[in-house]
Amino acid sequence: MLFSISRPIKLFCVGLLTLATASCSAPAPTAYQKQVAIPAAAWDYAFQPQFTFDISDTAAQYRVFLIFRYDAGYEFSNIWVRPHMQKPGDSTFTAGKRLETALIAHDGSRLGNKMGGIYEYKIQLAPEDFEAFDRPGRYVVKLEQIMRKNPLVGLVNIGLRIERYDVK
Repeated sequence: MLFSISRPIKLFCVGLLTLATASCSAPAPTAYQKQVAIPAAAWDYAFQPQFTFDISDTAAQYRVFLIFRYDAGYEFSNIWVRPHMQKPGDSTFTAGKRLETALIAHDGSRLGNKMGGIYEYKIQLAPEDFEAFDRPGRYVVKLEQIMRKNPLVGLVNIGLRIERYDVK
């Protein structure tokens, strides 16, 4: 037999294959994702889209992303936003940190995936950029654009994505 493989090598290969398969985990389950259309693709100060979601496991860790969809009419290389969060049981919103996101690279190219004439750019926030989900229940996040220009033309929609992940 030309390709005879010994039993220990077969067992090693099966074990290696099993280990490789186990280490390739499925994508993180998405706890929440929503995108809100910006009226007439011109984000006015008064328009503060809201995102409502439930967090039941406060011991879990979460990744928070902002999703921007914009067109070639967007004239700036960046965008500044401020999130406001209302935690379960609270009646008011707490203003978060000012967040800056680059939408155009140093070489002048637009960041994100292009779909037709629209670019979609998703950015993960650092844990210090948002408040911890420390109470179980319903959270509301609203986003405020804080650029100097009003309205901000060329933004098609804004989104929020929250992914739960567990460290083992």
